[in-house]
Amino acid sequence: MGEKAIYNTQQIWIKPSHRMFAYFQDMCENSKNLYNTTNFYIRQVYTGLTTNKPLQPLQEEVLDTIHANVEKINAKQLITYEKRLAKEKKKTKEKQSEVSCNLFEMPSLSKSNNQITDHFLHKIAKV
Repeated sequence: MGEKAIYNTQQIWIKPSHRMFAYFQDMCENSKNLYNTTNFYIRQVYTGLTTNKPLQPLQEEVLDTIHANVEKINAKQLITYEKRLAKEKKKTKEKQSEVSCNLFEMPSLSKSNNQITDHFLHKIAKV
């Protein structure tokens, strides 16, 4: 069985006078904003689909954004799948690996599909 990776963090102090300070500050801010955005999306989808109350405006906005982009994401997934399949067909039978197409569904009220995955969030952010 594979072991789980252990990640550690380090705090590195960089003086504002350092030539790379502005770059690092910008990257840290972008990282924080991306983390907060993904948590916001996860929370809005989960609470919007698991409570029996009417959707709040922000929940509607997030679900509308997902709904508007799910088709675009799946179209790109199909193109990627076809490219991988063509690439695998060029290989000999022994070296070919199985290729699967990962299409996304809209989150729904069902218990198995009321959360969004990191992979799905990554694709939404790219679109």
